Amino acid sequence: MQTLRLIASLHLAVFVCNGFVKGVEEALATNSVVPDLSTYDRWKRPNSNGGPTDVFARMYVYFIGSVEAQNLKFTAQILIKYRWKDERLQHTGPPMNGEESLRDKLWTPHLYLVNEHSSKIMGSGKEDILVSISPDGTVLYSSRLRVTLVCLMDLAKFPFDNQFCPLELESWNYNTTQLNLHWEKDTPILIDSKIQLTEYSIAGLSTNETSNSYSVFPHSNNDTTNSKFSDKYSCLTVNFHLQREVGHYIMDYYVPSILLVVVSWVSFWLDPNAVPGRITLGTSTMLTFITLSRNIASSLPKVSYIKATEYWFIMCTGFIFGSLVEFAFVNTIWRRRKTVELKKKNTRHILKSTLTPQLRRKGMPGIDRSQSCTSLNNEQTSSQLTLSVESICQNPFPAKSPQEAEKSKGIFTMTPQEIANWIDKRSRVGFPALFLVCNLFYWTLLLL
Repeated sequence: MQTLRLIASLHLAVFVCNGFVKGVEEALATNSVVPDLSTYDRWKRPNSNGGPTDVFARMYVYFIGSVEAQNLKFTAQILIKYRWKDERLQHTGPPMNGEESLRDKLWTPHLYLVNEHSSKIMGSGKEDILVSISPDGTVLYSSRLRVTLVCLMDLAKFPFDNQFCPLELESWNYNTTQLNLHWEKDTPILIDSKIQLTEYSIAGLSTNETSNSYSVFPHSNNDTTNSKFSDKYSCLTVNFHLQREVGHYIMDYYVPSILLVVVSWVSFWLDPNAVPGRITLGTSTMLTFITLSRNIASSLPKVSYIKATEYWFIMCTGFIFGSLVEFAFVNTIWRRRKTVELKKKNTRHILKSTLTPQLRRKGMPGIDRSQSCTSLNNEQTSSQLTLSVESICQNPFPAKSPQEAEKSKGIFTMTPQEIANWIDKRSRVGFPALFLVCNLFYWTLLLL
């Protein structure tokens, strides 16, 4: 029994030894090694003896928010992946993975955000960085960033505007003869489908590969071919097409302002002599509308051009102010005492007679038109002639029929109170009709 156990143990030992030897032989046969980073020069770019190094990029957008029109900037959280090939890192072993410690031993492209306001590599405790080296020497470098970028906005059609906010990546210390940036051909930009912006919606994306040129300072002895101000540098751009959601502005600005203009027209239904009520109504609507417009303007930067909201402000202010001017006009007419004679009872003759009333003839008090002719009596010496002149002055024209007398005085007469009420009635229709026409032009030009 012991002999059998001894024989079995010997067979097992031989089997294990054969397996170990076979594994070593296979490892030696395959020459499985990893790159020796101790002799690796991280300050030397790949393919430095040949053409430029090609770096490919892909971006994943986690979040876009806080688009600040007043400060002309927006924030985003993104994951950027770079890919390049470094033949010095070729090996036959498995892929190498690492984080900051591996990144610090390798050459990596120094890229910066051209329109950066601030940026930070995200991570709790450690920076979110991942480096992977494939057997063929392909390096994948990934980092997660929180960035605040400058976006120069065009607010001419605010709040019906569309903004194109860029994110620009550019090589810092290698010009186009040394390094070129490219977007990955397969889906270079990906956006989280769950992204929801508070004031904007993402209408689209566009990518571009360009190069930025920097002029050489003249007569500069310190300028070299590798200077930042001497050559072209490769640049990658992604434009976020943001479309502003107008529901908030429709409900909080346009609808209240329309209602304020309509409220100012209530004064047309009040008595023209109701001074306190009509003045209070006009001034309160004017001040309320100015306060409403200032709240909207406070969230926008001060620009040199006129925005769409400012055109709307001018239009609404004109109608509210027009209702105040109309009240001042009809109240002035209401307080007149002399009736107005009209040839025809229409708008043209009423306004003409109201705006240019006939002036009274200047004469001596207590002397009427018939008595002015009696002055001729003092110049005549003959009593017969005096009687003739008196008879002529008392009745210079022959008697006329009542119809002819009415025509000589004017066909129609209106009191000032009737004219004031007539103007108010026309304003009740004219102001809303003109406001509708102005709105038609405004919205047509704005939405084209």
